[in-house]
Amino acid sequence: MIGFNKQDVLLAFNLFKMNIQDRYLGSSLGSFWAIANPIFMLGLYTYVFGFVFKIRLPGSETTLSYVIWLISGYGPWIATTEAIMASAASVVGAAGIVKNMAFKTELLPISAAFAGLISLLVSFCFLVILMIFSGDYPSWHVLWLPCIVVIQFFFIAALGLWLSAINVFIRDLIQVLPNLLTIILFSTPIFYAMDSMPDLIKSISYVNPFHHIADSYRKVLVEHQNPNYLGLVYLIFLSLGIFLSGLAGFRRVKGSFDAVL
Repeated sequence: MIGFNKQDVLLAFNLFKMNIQDRYLGSSLGSFWAIANPIFMLGLYTYVFGFVFKIRLPGSETTLSYVIWLISGYGPWIATTEAIMASAASVVGAAGIVKNMAFKTELLPISAAFAGLISLLVSFCFLVILMIFSGDYPSWHVLWLPCIVVIQFFFIAALGLWLSAINVFIRDLIQVLPNLLTIILFSTPIFYAMDSMPDLIKSISYVNPFHHIADSYRKVLVEHQNPNYLGLVYLIFLSLGIFLSGLAGFRRVKGSFDAVL
């Protein structure tokens, strides 16, 4: 049903590299910005919440614990946002290739989704440095990270199949998407704890996949616990449903791409 082979995997990897190179084409520092941009954002939030607002977690003596807690959820969000935007714009951005080459165009949003891996890796490094500085070293629970990363980007690739196909026909989507992601960010317990939310909103958050992604990273990185198994299972089945339906929908309409690109 899915119909991907080894050649498709190799092509997806090459598309991923091309996507990273094209994004920073023409800039003096090139792909360095892929590292510099997330470091700048993480450094900014560290300064604002650690030295300006000086927010502390309950029972903590320093502001650094809140900064670590925040980045453990916000770092993956930066990667998620970058990956969703890249995936949604992938087909339109590769219009020349789509119209002139015969290949499985569904590989475009899937490969573009993995652009967020660079930001995620930078966020992990930034977080580990802060944790070492605070004396709170990562535990063996970080062994869960590969599983969580795979589930996260499977979910993003699934969304990307839908968004990239819709964006071909409704170009306003790429303009609306940043605002929609901002709304999701502040309605997801990333800057604040779940316990601080009203009961009704808290109940809704349990079906919010972005909450389960952030919560999984926090549990294994900062809280030194196993992730919520039910949350991961929910993410897997939700992602699978979105991916299979998105793949079927994408393949149904991709024959019309040439007419509108």
